[in-house]
Amino acid sequence: MDENNLRPDPDALLKEIEKDDVKKGRLKIFLGYAPGVGKTFAMLNEAHVLKKRGLDVVVGIVETHKRADTEALLADLEIIPRKSIEYKGIEVSEMDLDAIMARHPAVVLVDELAHTNIEGSHHPKRYQDIEELLEQGIDVHTTVNIQHFESMNDAVAKITGVRMQETLPDTFFDRTDEVQVVDIPWEELIQRLKEGKVYFPKQAESAIDHFFQRGNLFALRELMLTLVARKMDSELINYMRAKAIRGPWPATEKLVVCIAASPYAKQLIRKAYAIAKDVHAEWYAIYVLATGFTEPSGREKLYLTDALNLAEELGAKIMSLSGNDVADEIIRFARENNITRIVIGKPLRSAIVEFFKRSPASRLLRAAGDFELHLITPTMGKKEEDIKPPPKQSVFKLSHYFMALGMIAAITLSNLFLQRVVDPSTLVYIYLIATSVSALLFGMWPSIFTSVVSLLTYDFFFTIPKYSFTMKDPKEILNVLVFLFTAIIIGQLVKVVKKQNISLQLRLERVVLIEEMSKEFLTLPPLEQLVEGLATFSQETMNTLAFLRITIINDISNITIKNVRKVINVPCFLLFKEKNGDLQLWSKSSPDLEINQNDLAVAKWTFAHGQIAGAGTETLPSIPYCFLPIKSQEEILGVIGIKSEFKNLLPEQRRILGTISNLTSLVAARWVKI
Repeated sequence: MDENNLRPDPDALLKEIEKDDVKKGRLKIFLGYAPGVGKTFAMLNEAHVLKKRGLDVVVGIVETHKRADTEALLADLEIIPRKSIEYKGIEVSEMDLDAIMARHPAVVLVDELAHTNIEGSHHPKRYQDIEELLEQGIDVHTTVNIQHFESMNDAVAKITGVRMQETLPDTFFDRTDEVQVVDIPWEELIQRLKEGKVYFPKQAESAIDHFFQRGNLFALRELMLTLVARKMDSELINYMRAKAIRGPWPATEKLVVCIAASPYAKQLIRKAYAIAKDVHAEWYAIYVLATGFTEPSGREKLYLTDALNLAEELGAKIMSLSGNDVADEIIRFARENNITRIVIGKPLRSAIVEFFKRSPASRLLRAAGDFELHLITPTMGKKEEDIKPPPKQSVFKLSHYFMALGMIAAITLSNLFLQRVVDPSTLVYIYLIATSVSALLFGMWPSIFTSVVSLLTYDFFFTIPKYSFTMKDPKEILNVLVFLFTAIIIGQLVKVVKKQNISLQLRLERVVLIEEMSKEFLTLPPLEQLVEGLATFSQETMNTLAFLRITIINDISNITIKNVRKVINVPCFLLFKEKNGDLQLWSKSSPDLEINQNDLAVAKWTFAHGQIAGAGTETLPSIPYCFLPIKSQEEILGVIGIKSEFKNLLPEQRRILGTISNLTSLVAARWVKI
């Protein structure tokens, strides 16, 4: 949303229009935190209400689990008969998608959203069946528990010790038109278990001792409410952007902390976390890179990565912004994301320096906004305070100054001839050419040197009295002052333009890297094209296909490793899954790269869990490599190993590596599986 013109965001406006599109069906989810809370019961109750209003409601599939009260609610509803599918000699019943679409009701009830369909069905997953029904303009009511969403899977596994095998992507939840939370107190749920209303008595006893423990239920309940709150917050932000409403709206607390490459950054993160925890706020940690500033290095990089890693561990969302005005970037981010609180460090400069060069904190204090501003004064210990980034060593090259003198001499010679045909007082401005070229080619100090020498040269040769360093004519004095001021301004402008050009080049390099990698992948033949060219699947054909598989996967691996090296120039290698489930090394950055059994063990852990592990992480950090999983939509295909600590990678590098991993998974998915 544009802060000045307050025009609606076109993308957000389109989303709002799509919600009112009568051609597509509307999706309603009855969401629970555990089995037995009454999701199906609530869905059937609402179906009766809709039927009384005159709506055409049918039951696509409902699992009653032989609960009498649930079965009673099915009595007056039209039920679409299930379809029988034979699987390994056994008749299995599934929802009849074709029959529902042929019947085309106004509303269809589809229980157990995360269900995996039997082989031979239209789609592998039930949520894909629902997507097809929605495309046909049929409203769908469905049920699901919180633990079946992909983003919640790891958290639920840690809480309950049980990892759900049937999951669905969060993007499906994001497209939901309405969510009804089905919530009952944990005491009532336990009572239902004991009464046999959820599981049979023996199963219920085991469930109470394991999954249905009090702490587990509290945690699952909180996860459910968090997911719904996040959905509502996303809807609110989209509505604000579509209607061009200037934020923030105080619907929920959201906090942002802005850090710099400073020894005080970690303290700022801890304070922001404490504030966010106290007010139950979602929070972000951001840093702003000035346009033209590439990446911090040395001690500054260590400060920044340590702080961002800490923020990530404490649950913050990490964002990087780019702009010349830090305060403006923070305010823009706050308004676009409905931020209610901003945390920033108090400036440590002297009052005089602060008067002439206002910090982002002082700018934010004077900014118009509905957010609260928290100024944090550093209270670091003496030892940590003394740690300062090493001063940048300026590279002094005498040749630059001699070249500047050469340009001044050339301009002076030309001015000696020009003074006969033009007013000598205007000749001073020709020296701006030398100043601009020095700023562009050599930097700030050669530019200042060129300005001063040019001024002295002009004074000596072209002002009265000549061949002295004195001035008597006020006009000449004014010209010299204007020249000096203009030279300084031009030098600074050239410096900024040069930095912006460097920044643009770096961004273009990153875009080109992804573009070139995509082009290289596109040159590889697709599996379908090769299979169509094979007339029969004889033994010879299968041998040919196996050879092609090895060749293509080898090409994919080499392309991936080559581009990973462009992002971070360290030893790296790639492993893909084999048919037997083991990992096989396909490519490495150098032939002498050594990988021992401990390294492979951590790689297998990353492959099994789909999480980053190894050096610089919280999981198995004692080895020299960190491992990134290569994930497709359905499964993990392999692992990329990088000989670097993950915590030392900047967020920008992590994002590019993630993009490379995603591109690799898209291309390799089918080849790895055959």
